[in-house]
Amino acid sequence: MSKESILIIDDEETIRDGCRQVLQKSGYNVLTAADGTEGIKIAREAKPFLAFIDLKMPGISGTEIMDILSKDIPDIVLIVITGYASIVSAVESMKKGAYDYLPKPFTPDQLRAVAQRGLEHRGLKIEARGLKEEKERMEKNFITFVSHEMRSPLVAIQQYIEAIRNVMGSEVSKDMSEILERCSKRIQNVQDLVEHWLDVSRIEDGTFLKDKKPIDLGSIINKSVEELRFLCERRGLSIENNISNNLPNIVGDKESILRVLINIIGNATKYTPSGGKISVGTEYDDYYVNVNISDTGAGIPQEHLPFIFEPFYRVKGKQERHKGSGLGLTFSKRIMDAHGGTIEVSSREGKGTTFTLKFPR
Repeated sequence: MSKESILIIDDEETIRDGCRQVLQKSGYNVLTAADGTEGIKIAREAKPFLAFIDLKMPGISGTEIMDILSKDIPDIVLIVITGYASIVSAVESMKKGAYDYLPKPFTPDQLRAVAQRGLEHRGLKIEARGLKEEKERMEKNFITFVSHEMRSPLVAIQQYIEAIRNVMGSEVSKDMSEILERCSKRIQNVQDLVEHWLDVSRIEDGTFLKDKKPIDLGSIINKSVEELRFLCERRGLSIENNISNNLPNIVGDKESILRVLINIIGNATKYTPSGGKISVGTEYDDYYVNVNISDTGAGIPQEHLPFIFEPFYRVKGKQERHKGSGLGLTFSKRIMDAHGGTIEVSSREGKGTTFTLKFPR
C-alpha cells in the first residue's frame, strides 16, 4: 500500500471516479467502494489512512459505517460526504466520530484541502498517542525508581536521626533538637510523598483496590470526622457532622474511602481560618449517595478549579497552614473513579469550598 491511502465510499459512481482522479493526481493511493458493506471489507483489509463516507446511502448508512470503522481501525480519519449540507448534519456526524465534512457539490481544490487536513490530523493524533505512551512509560519507570531507590535511604536517614537523639540524650541542645525535629519532619514529608505516588500508581494498575464489599458509609464518615475533630479544635475550627439517618450501604473499599474523606476534610482545615466552620453532610436517592464537605475558608480561584485534581498541583494562598504533597486530591479522584463514583467541587473565593463525593448505591 501507498504511504497515504484514501478510501472513498459513495453510491454515486461519478463521485467515486471524480475523487479517485483528483486524489491520484495528488499522489495518493485511492480505493473506492459503492456501498457500506464493500467499503468496510476493503477498509479492514487495506487499513486506509483516511475515509470519505457518503452520509446517505442505501443499506448500511454512513453513520453505521463510521461506528464500525472507528472501532476496527482506531487511527483512521473519517470525513463525511453529504448532499445535505447543514449545520445539523455536520454536528451529528462530528458526534459520531467524523473529523470533517464535505458538502456536495465540491470542487477538486476543496477535496484536496480536506484530504490534506485529515492526513495532518491523523499524524498529530498518532504523535499525541505516542507522547502519551512515552509519558506513561516514564511514569512507570519513575515509580520503579522511587520504590527501589528512595524508600530504603529515607528510612535509614530517619533511623540515623533517632540514633543521634539516643546517643546524645540530654546533651542535645534546644537548637540542635529543633534542627533534628525539622529534619525528621522533612524526611517524613518525602516519605509521605513517595507513598502517595505509589498508591496512585497502584490504583491505575488495578492492584490497590482488591477487596470491595458492602460497607456502612455512615460509620466511615463518623470515623473520619472524629479523627479530625481534635485537629479542628486545636486550630480554632468547628466541625459539624450532619449525616442522614438510615444512610444506604455502598460497595467499596473501607480504608481507601476513609482516606479520601480524611484528605478532603484535612484540606479544609488547612485553608479555613480560625473561627471558621467545616460541615459534613449527606443526601441520597434511589441511585446515588452524596457526601458534601463544606468549609468557610479562603475558597479556590475559578481559574484553578479545572486543575486541582492534577498530580502535584497546589493552590497557594495566605490561608494555607501546612504544605501537602500535591497528590491528595489526585489520590481522592482516582479512588472515586475506581468506585464508579465522582468527586466535584464548587467554590467562591473568600466564601468557602464544597466537595461532593458521589457514590453509586
